[in-house]
Amino acid sequence: MVSVTRSVFGELPSGAGTVEKFRLQSDLLRVDILSWGCTITALEVRDRQGRASDVVLGFAELEGEVAPVQGTAFDLRKPVELGKHLQEFHIGGFDHNFCLKGAKEKHFCARVHHPGSGRVLEVYTTQPGLQFYTGNFLDGTLKGKSGAVYPKHSGFCLETQNWPDAVNQPHFPPVLLRPDEEYDHTTWFKFSVA
Repeated sequence: MVSVTRSVFGELPSGAGTVEKFRLQSDLLRVDILSWGCTITALEVRDRQGRASDVVLGFAELEGEVAPVQGTAFDLRKPVELGKHLQEFHIGGFDHNFCLKGAKEKHFCARVHHPGSGRVLEVYTTQPGLQFYTGNFLDGTLKGKSGAVYPKHSGFCLETQNWPDAVNQPHFPPVLLRPDEEYDHTTWFKFSVA
């Protein structure tokens, strides 16, 4: 069974409007999304034992070049254990845009597997880039749901986007939205258990 519910989450300051919360729920997952910034505040998915857990941690302009990742710390085209990978390459984490091959059609861009729970997340998008951030500035002071503490690298973000600084780089995918043009990009999150 699939359901969508809508409720008032709160009011913006100075009478700027109402923020609503939308809950999408099925037998496989539950997601809460705020209308302000399309913010996902909760996402419950099941592990291999069938237990549902919220996998959202409660709560970048890059300059650079398009460079090949082969043989570098950025080569994540094959599965790696992220913690070991960061240590092996002596890097403090990721906060980088990955330039994707693909057109404006749906294309695969990332797969994450959590061995402990068996959860798998696959990301597909029509966007040309993926910002990968590994919670580099979490320091244990942030308290989350049910008193959870978030130390460095305790979570990550996969954010589909256009390439940073694309407005100033003519060889990057176009980013400007002109009058009478429609912004039309979609990101799909596919959850499963392995």
